[in-house]
Amino acid sequence: MLFSLAILLFIFPTVAALTDLQANCTGPDRRYNGTSCYVLGEPGITHSAAKLLCNHYLGYSGHLVHIRNAAVQATARELTTTYFFANVRVYTGLEPINSSAALTDKNNWGYYYRNGTVVVPAYQQPWAAAHPSTTNRAYYTPSGDYIATQAENYAYYFLCEYEEALKQPVTDLEEKCANLTSASVFTLFVNDVCYVVQPAVTKNYNDAKVACNALSGCNGQLAHVRTMSELWIADAVRSAAGVNLMARIGIEQTNLSSTDPNN
Repeated sequence: MLFSLAILLFIFPTVAALTDLQANCTGPDRRYNGTSCYVLGEPGITHSAAKLLCNHYLGYSGHLVHIRNAAVQATARELTTTYFFANVRVYTGLEPINSSAALTDKNNWGYYYRNGTVVVPAYQQPWAAAHPSTTNRAYYTPSGDYIATQAENYAYYFLCEYEEALKQPVTDLEEKCANLTSASVFTLFVNDVCYVVQPAVTKNYNDAKVACNALSGCNGQLAHVRTMSELWIADAVRSAAGVNLMARIGIEQTNLSSTDPNN
């Protein structure tokens, strides 16, 4: 009898504990699959604005969905069909890699993370016939189970993704940044930096340098754009805020008497 009990204890299946993300990924508008939580966003908004609103779970650098394999595609189809309807259109994180290259080239499209890095998945996403076209953003629709392109200013629903691998401790700055977002203030928290655009406020450069005080207790500055990824971030928040002409950043000449414009 003791021998039989030992065998039963040995073969009894173990139950893996739920992760924080998995335990909180509940509700009719979200699904946990693989190691990601997928959350539908509404109402319909532009692609630029959608990129800023994947904040359902702080600490995970939420981004628009990456359809990187057939399992993610199946999850997107089931979730969008069940929660919305079969011919709904939801924005994905797919964007052109090189704005100077042909938008119709499938190899010129990749999935962007919140920090501006881009990956080209080995899985060939299911493009609709005659797509990608000459427009610059991509949506998924379950009715045809495909991805197609559209101009970024169209108002569609969107699908966010939160990955276990991207989990970081939630900081006070991230919470302040998320709480600052409103109809008149657009924010994006990336790599321990909170980017803020107030589209209704315009200032000359000198005044703008001392006006980055939207978050109490933080020494704000005009954005430092040092890499292509940071340029993508700055453009994402600018575009979401509807600032179409220009937005000031923190770069200026180090020597005002120099005739070298690159100094």
